[in-house]
Amino acid sequence: MKNYLGIDLGRKHTGLAFADSRVNVALPLTTIHHKDEPELLEALEKIIRDREVGIIVVGLPILMSGEEGEEALHVRTVTELIQEAHPECAISFLDERETSKIYSAEGSRDRHAEAAVRILATFLEREESK
Repeated sequence: MKNYLGIDLGRKHTGLAFADSRVNVALPLTTIHHKDEPELLEALEKIIRDREVGIIVVGLPILMSGEEGEEALHVRTVTELIQEAHPECAISFLDERETSKIYSAEGSRDRHAEAAVRILATFLEREESK
């Protein structure tokens, strides 16, 4: 089985969470601080390879109206680049509105990675209930 990578994609800071497929528990991994997409893709390359990732879950910032705005378009565009670089990985999106409470968590050491944990944990919970 392949492992999971949760991504809270940002324009300059991208939070990551990881789950080993044997235990399915989402843990914060790191935040990648990047100036552009090529720098982000380079950092993701090593993580995806080294951690044997097969499933990537990306948070999709849907507007409260239910529509996709500029940020969602950006996330979809960058996710396409990730998919092109890693066609062996299955990619799923998760509506971030369902995980928004994590952004206001006080005392979090790495709010971007913690947001990725909520994205991945929500996805894993849904997969278990299927």
